Amino acid sequence: MQGTVGDREPSWQAGSTSFDAKAEAELVTLINGARSQYGLPPLMVDQRMTEAARKHSVLMAEHAAIGHRFEGEPAVQTRISSEGLPADSVSENVALSNRGAAAAHDGLMHSPPHRSAILSAQYNTVGVGVLRDGDDLWVTEDFAHKLREMSNPEAEAAVQAAIAHYARSRGFSAPSRKTELRLRAMACSMAAKDRLESEDALRLTGAQGVLVWTATDPADLPKGMSQTLSRNTSQDALGACFAPSKSHPGGVYWIVMVTY
Repeated sequence: MQGTVGDREPSWQAGSTSFDAKAEAELVTLINGARSQYGLPPLMVDQRMTEAARKHSVLMAEHAAIGHRFEGEPAVQTRISSEGLPADSVSENVALSNRGAAAAHDGLMHSPPHRSAILSAQYNTVGVGVLRDGDDLWVTEDFAHKLREMSNPEAEAAVQAAIAHYARSRGFSAPSRKTELRLRAMACSMAAKDRLESEDALRLTGAQGVLVWTATDPADLPKGMSQTLSRNTSQDALGACFAPSKSHPGGVYWIVMVTY
């Protein structure tokens, strides 16, 4: 999406970085006010996204240009993921204003693609970075659908709970969980390779079946579960690893399940 530009050329000096927290807060208030008018829930501010937005605003000032990606800069989803925030969809608005934060917001709201990002129902989180240089405000607004954050052990527990519910809903007993720490390493290895693999898990002693998948929510089981889990399954073992990859730059849970 393209940004909005003020009516005079900015002149930013490297090393003069000064973030305008008041303008950032004002823009968040204006964004959520616009969303409220259309019956949309407010976006929650996440400091990690604020940091990502601020870093991009610095780059715009350094290049004296509005843009979403400069030479050597990762795409916005990777920038947000690099700050440690898991998200499966993102968007970004950028602007330059010398008439204040309200004017920047007004310009963005009168631009259909920028307005669409502000009023999108799919996002739940925002980070706004405003770099001030005199009267000039370099503005970056990052939007994301932040995923539920869990540690890998918590993700594995969520998968096991979903498996138990799946089994009971089909009239058979849930398998007991067997500890197999190697599976988490296998899940992380899949993320590093950016592909699903089951061969190593199948070599585990006593393994009868293996299912591997990715999920934004560990509680969402894959369609292949019906072919792997049955009333004859007495035990299972799980490994989960949340990590970004080339095909999932915002991060996703990589999961390995072994049945016995």
